[in-house]
Parts: sequence; C-alpha cells; structure tokens
Amino acid sequence: MVSGLLLGGLGFAAAIFMIFLEIPVAVALGLVGIVGSGLIIGFSGAVAIGATTVWDSLTNYTLTMLPLFVMMGNLAAHSGLSTRLYQSMSVLIGHRRGGLALATIGASAGFGMISGSSLATTATMGRIALPEMREAGYSKSLSAGSVAAGGTLGILIPPSTVLVIYAFIAEQSIRDLLLATAGPIVLAVLLYCLAIWVPIWLGWSVAPQRARAEGAERRDAVKELAPPVGIFALIMGGLYSGVFTANETAAIGAAVVLGYGVLTRRLSAGGFMSAMLNTAMTCGALYLVLIAANVFNFFLALTGLPFSLTGMFTGILDTPILVILLMLVIYLVLGTLMDSLAMLLLTVPLFVPIAQAAGIDLVWFGIFAVMVVEMGLITPPVGMNLFVLKTVQPDIRLTELWKGAAPFVIADLIRVAVIIAVPALVIWLPDIAL
Repeated sequence: MVSGLLLGGLGFAAAIFMIFLEIPVAVALGLVGIVGSGLIIGFSGAVAIGATTVWDSLTNYTLTMLPLFVMMGNLAAHSGLSTRLYQSMSVLIGHRRGGLALATIGASAGFGMISGSSLATTATMGRIALPEMREAGYSKSLSAGSVAAGGTLGILIPPSTVLVIYAFIAEQSIRDLLLATAGPIVLAVLLYCLAIWVPIWLGWSVAPQRARAEGAERRDAVKELAPPVGIFALIMGGLYSGVFTANETAAIGAAVVLGYGVLTRRLSAGGFMSAMLNTAMTCGALYLVLIAANVFNFFLALTGLPFSLTGMFTGILDTPILVILLMLVIYLVLGTLMDSLAMLLLTVPLFVPIAQAAGIDLVWFGIFAVMVVEMGLITPPVGMNLFVLKTVQPDIRLTELWKGAAPFVIADLIRVAVIIAVPALVIWLPDIAL
C-alpha cells in the first residue's frame, strides 16, 4: 500500500509538472494514467482499461449534450451574436459612469459562455474592449480588471461545458448543476457591479461619462440585443421550468441559434462549415481530455490515493467548513499554474470522496469548485488571466493589473462566503425542481 500511495503521489505530481510545462492536458493525464496503471496491473491490463474507457466515454448519456452545447456556441459566434452583444450594451449603457466596464463584463460573460474558456475570453475581449475603454478615458486598472474578471462569469452560466464535465466525473445530475447556477449568477452580477462602482465612487478608478446615444442608434442596439437575450431566455427558461431536460436544452439551443443565423442571413454557408469544423475539433479535444482523465482517475483509484487523502482529513471531516476552506486555498494556489479545466480534472477525483465523507452536497460542491477555480485565475499576483491580458496588451503594468483585479477578487470572496454561509442559495432550485 505504501508503494501504491507513493506511486499515486508521484503520478499526481508528474501530471501537474507536465501541465505546468504546457504539455496538453490529455497527453499529461493519459500518459501518467497508462504508465502508472501499467506499473500496478501490467500494461496489457492498462491498455484494456484504456479501450473500455474510450467506449464508456463516447457512449455516456450525460456527455451527449456536450457536442450540442459546443455547436450552439460556435453557431452563435459565427452568427455575430457575441460581438453584437458588446456593441449593443456599449451603446445602451456606455454613457453612464462605469457603463463600458459593465458592458465589458456582460459581453465577456456571454463570450465565455460561448467559448467555454476563461483564458480565450480574456484574450479576445482584451483586443475588443480595452481599446474602446482607453479611448473613453477609463483608467487602465479598471479596464484590465473588467476584462480579466468578465470571462470568469461565463463558465458558470449555462450552457457550461465545465459543469457538464464535472457532472460526468462526479456522476452528478447535469440538470441539477445547471439549475443550481441561478442564485450564484445573480449574486455574481450584483457583486461585480459593485466591484466597478465602488472604486469609482471612492475615486480609485477613472470612468468618465460620455455622450448618450440617441434615437435610431439606441433602437438599433435594442434590436441587436433582443435575439441573444431572447434565445438565452427561451433555452434557460425551458430548463429552469422543467419543460426541457438538459439534453433537450442542448438540442433546442443549437437548433434555435442555427435558425436565427439562417433566417437573418448572418450565418453564411462558409460560416456554418467553419462552425461545424470548430465544433468537431473542440469536441475531439474535449473527449480526448475526458478519456485521459478517466484513465488517470482509474490509476489514482488503484493507488488508493483518494481514500488515503480522505483518511488524512478524518480529523476535520466533522467540521465541513475546515474542509471547504482547505480546498479553497488549494484551488487558489493551482489557479496560478493552470487553466480551470485542468484544475478540475486533477482535483475532482481527489476532492469528491472527501466532500462525500464530510457530508457536503456534491451539487453544491460542483458550483463551489467552479467558482473558486475561476477566482484563482484572477487572483494577484500570478492569476493566469492576468498574464494572458499582459500578453495581449504588453503596455499594461502588472501593478495596474493587480489593482484592477483586486475588487473583483474581493467580490468573488464575498460570493464564496455567501454560498458557504447560505448553501440554500445554490441548492434551492434543484430541490424544488425534483
């Protein structure tokens, strides 16, 4: 058992090290899983497990919605929904103090929901929104903080590929997880608004008012904003009301966005083919990651590492708040090293048994984990989103990035504290929807 635990610890450390070296997550987890399993049960057995895992992953019912969610996002992007979202919000609220920052938060959340990656959202919105906020006279810290933090919201907003993956790994209901996002999303929006307004009121950030758009320009903005809002309301309203199952939501969402693109003639034949190609490539990469993660999880189970960690937590399992706080610290540290998906794939197999032993609801824990993982990406001094933004806009000083991200990190900490103190904010909707 000691040798197995040692091998599990070495394998876990090797996976983190390879991901830190920017080796693809699928390669890192799959290689460690196959080699580690081979050392324990023999390589013929490890290969057999790998083949079984491929089949189980490709035929899993929960994951059937994943390609549809990804396709919906790609169709929305090629129909211009994401870029028009920012432009419309900029016209409607950009004249208010902090309005452009609010528009950036909203558009980043929408783009993050579509792309499924906080890092990709930060890079894209950094090129779109930062120049406009600078031209309007916004302070660099507020502009950078809005972009870096905005993408973290999108991962929690349905359809969330990260939550689908968590549901698959932790064997939880994806519908319950998507329903559980309602309270935290509303709370996040309110706190992020305060994270923008409070520094402006205190004079720490500069956000000049600009001329208010009038007449036809505002009417056009409302028309452009109506389709993405309407599509989102239809899909999520059907899910929250119980009219659609999670899988039906994915199919209907993809069909509605496709219909919108075709009927408005904003989705060309070339755009459709590009969306399908991007969907195939993204899903191929995601399935490779999931297959590798399952092999890696099997290796960890063979070593007994998850169960040993649960035993190490025995002294504090009767105090779930200590378990949660320890996990919070670990996620914040990992947020300085890797993307959100990599963090979840590495930690969920280890943390879920501990959470179960401590009596923590696994739907609540999934929302908590996603929120904390995203918070780690903007936590100074070395959050990954901050470095991505620094790469996109090299003239922004790190101190300005840290200053801009600080109010949003505080907002996130308050949000985490609220859901810890009031877990019903997360689980009330799944409970009444049973």
